[in-house]
Amino acid sequence: MFTNLSSREESFEKFLSTFHLLAPHARIELNSGQSAFRWKGKFASTSGFSWWEVESEIDWTCRFAQQKERLGLVLPSAGTMSARIRNRTVAIDREYALALSVPDVSSISYSGRGKHGHVTLEFDVAAVQKTFSAIFEGAALQNIELRPQLDLASPAGRVLKALGEAVGAGMHDTCIRSEKSMALLGESILRLVFLNFPHGLSNRLLRHQMDATSRQIMKAVDFMRANLHQPLTLSEVAEATGISVRSLQYGFRRFRNITPLAYLREIRLEAAQAELSSPLNMLSIKDVALKWGFTHMGHFAARYRAAYGEMPSETARLGRAEASGALRGNARGEA
Repeated sequence: MFTNLSSREESFEKFLSTFHLLAPHARIELNSGQSAFRWKGKFASTSGFSWWEVESEIDWTCRFAQQKERLGLVLPSAGTMSARIRNRTVAIDREYALALSVPDVSSISYSGRGKHGHVTLEFDVAAVQKTFSAIFEGAALQNIELRPQLDLASPAGRVLKALGEAVGAGMHDTCIRSEKSMALLGESILRLVFLNFPHGLSNRLLRHQMDATSRQIMKAVDFMRANLHQPLTLSEVAEATGISVRSLQYGFRRFRNITPLAYLREIRLEAAQAELSSPLNMLSIKDVALKWGFTHMGHFAARYRAAYGEMPSETARLGRAEASGALRGNARGEA
């Protein structure tokens, strides 16, 4: 869905009906009459979140009558905005973004001298919980206590602003917009917020980041290499290493700049390549792939070619040619 509206062409009722499609839990109150409410807005929704960009020339307030479990991010483009959160008021301008647990918010007011505007992203609870659970094992979403003001001048803030602009560009352009690309951008924004801005679980996140030592990650690598034939899970690797799965993941990113699963796939590819290129190999390509944990031949061939610049069949052919050459050399030497 993408809708581009303006008060020059549409009525205030059209604005309300479109806005309520994305935010049915919100009610708009104008600080002056409808006839003075000059506005323009773009509205869109995709997998996991809704997005809208609104500019107006009078002050207005959005009140939340229903307690809907969602997470919102508001980035002012001009003017100021203030939110009433758990009986206290938080105000920001364009130097900040506002992160909101929607059930904690009773109202948001938009104001400014002349034109003011903002971009809002509102994430479905399922999308938020999926990303949140991947970062914090066993933690409940309501425990995060995200601090509402996000400084856009910080390194993470600049990335957040750029990602928000990328979402806007993707929503506008039908040539590049897709459900998958928008879902990935939405997930990137959520991960950026949870990993880089202060909240109630920041200390827990820091402990996870510091849990794994380089020696423990080397131990995990040794365990992987010793059990390449086995259908390993991250839980098994973490247990053998003596750390949590989350610590294992952070440790690999910190010391190897790669995820544990991607590293395991790399060393399995190395093992498959070594076996296929060996003159002593008697197994078929399929059997070699299965031996080293690759059950989907198409994926195996694509990853192999990306890693080594040739298909597994080419490596096997060269290995057999080397074996034949060695046999002919031996035969001539015996003669």
